[in-house]
Amino acid sequence: MRNKKRDKIRDRSIKSIITLAIATISIAFILIISIVLYSESVSALTENSYVMTKEVVYQVNTNLDYYLSGIISMASYVKNMVRETEEYPSGDIIERILPIIESRSDIETIALLDADGQLVFSSARGAVKASGTIREQLWFTRAVGTEGNYYFTGPHVQNLFTGQYPWVISYSQEITYVGTNGERSPGILLIDMNFSAVRDITDRATLGRSGYVYLVDNEGGIVFHPRQQLINAGLLAEDTESVQDHVFGSFINSFAGRKRLTVVDTVSYSRWRIVGIAFMDEITDQLTSLSLVMSILVVICVFVAVFIARLVSTSITRPIKKLERLMKQVEGGNMMVDTDVRGNLEVRALSRSFGHMISRIRKLMDDIVRVQEMKRKSEMDAMQAKINPHFLYNTLDSVVWLAEQGDTQSVIRMISALARLFRISISKGHDIITLGEELEHVGNYLFIQQMRYVNKFEFTIDLPDDLKNKPTIKLIVQPIVENCIYHGIKYLQEMGRIDIRVFRRPPGALVIEIKDNGVGMIPEVFDRIMEPRTTHSSSSNGIGVRNVSDRIKLYHGNDYGLEIQSEADIGTIVQLVIPEGKDIPPIKVAKK
Repeated sequence: MRNKKRDKIRDRSIKSIITLAIATISIAFILIISIVLYSESVSALTENSYVMTKEVVYQVNTNLDYYLSGIISMASYVKNMVRETEEYPSGDIIERILPIIESRSDIETIALLDADGQLVFSSARGAVKASGTIREQLWFTRAVGTEGNYYFTGPHVQNLFTGQYPWVISYSQEITYVGTNGERSPGILLIDMNFSAVRDITDRATLGRSGYVYLVDNEGGIVFHPRQQLINAGLLAEDTESVQDHVFGSFINSFAGRKRLTVVDTVSYSRWRIVGIAFMDEITDQLTSLSLVMSILVVICVFVAVFIARLVSTSITRPIKKLERLMKQVEGGNMMVDTDVRGNLEVRALSRSFGHMISRIRKLMDDIVRVQEMKRKSEMDAMQAKINPHFLYNTLDSVVWLAEQGDTQSVIRMISALARLFRISISKGHDIITLGEELEHVGNYLFIQQMRYVNKFEFTIDLPDDLKNKPTIKLIVQPIVENCIYHGIKYLQEMGRIDIRVFRRPPGALVIEIKDNGVGMIPEVFDRIMEPRTTHSSSSNGIGVRNVSDRIKLYHGNDYGLEIQSEADIGTIVQLVIPEGKDIPPIKVAKK
């Protein structure tokens, strides 16, 4: 398994590896930062929600303190008046109180009652109920016998005047007043407040979309709730039990299927507690929006990271790719490429090393070409050295024999042909001669051999005039003809024949075809004569056919060379394929 993974890694390009590495590191870094930021944002948002709820509760508490302190101040003002006035109901106190009531919409009634529940004075108009009923009310019972203390009674229906049943919060306090008889007597000061002021204070408190603030007394009863009517109708419940366990502070719990943050604080003058409710799902909605924004930012950052990784990997691998393309050109045979590749330090060093390697290869190739050229020249010299003594010996031996027979004309023709043969083979040291000169050389060779082997074979040479000056490598036809004589015609009982012709082969090639009617070749003989540096007996005077093929390929490439067809008892056809070049002038040595 590990080996497969390693193979997969090896099969990837440097560009993909660098891109993957940079992208992976960047994405991991982005994700880590995003997770940390999200966690911190969640903590900060939750903390901010708590702080905001706490601040709102504190502000409402402050406003309530201010409002209740105003009620207490109003009560002190009334208390001071009744202590100084001896005549009730002279109307002076009522006249002084009425402007206060008229200026404040939250004050329902200001009244003074004696210890028996009898009304001393009141800002309200109406028949007072029986004192027995009044003495049973909570605001009255709390204040009796506790002079100096004041009480705020939770919301209730005021049952003081006949036909009037306002829903109020009552302030009550036992005070001492001077009666009509001049004696000081205890009495109960009552201030009834409606909910308009408290409602205004709490309505201004906003805790999210649906959060709210409400008031409870020290026994857990609701003093004020923005949804008081629904609670009274039994359509809504409030979690007052959990609030009872907290004089102040905060906690998170679930109630009525919603998780909520509850902040509790105590109202200074009233023993009430103010409760702020913020719903956690609204905070979560903010987190959802934050998550969406962060997700979009993460996606954008990931795309940017991948783009930057791709850009960086491209900038790193572009010079490497260029170097790779240069290497492929060199592999294709182009050794003259410009290896100056710009890039980072390592790529430049690699480029310089590659350039040095190419220079060294070019030098080695030049050396190889020179060595091959020297080898070829050495082979040519060795071939000529072989032709000269061997062929010269056999030809001169034939000349001596003809001279002894007194055939002077044959002697002259043979010696003249021999002279022309060597004149062309020398060719002023040139390796390239015209087809006319090459086939003239072959003609002289065949003429001499025909003189030696009387009535053994005949030959023809067909060279079109427009091809006589086409260039060819020197001495490539004579070795083939020599093999025709020594391996084909020599063993015939009937007259042998050698036909040489030259023709064009599209596109751009010339074919020198040598055809004989000799005994042909079996595969073993064919393989032997195609072996490098094939040698023959001293009487064959032959030059290797493989040598001719190698010389043609060396000069003109692997698309050219020898094509041989041979069949036993039928004959052999050898085709020398060379490129058709431009005409050149003959370079043979002129006769003297």
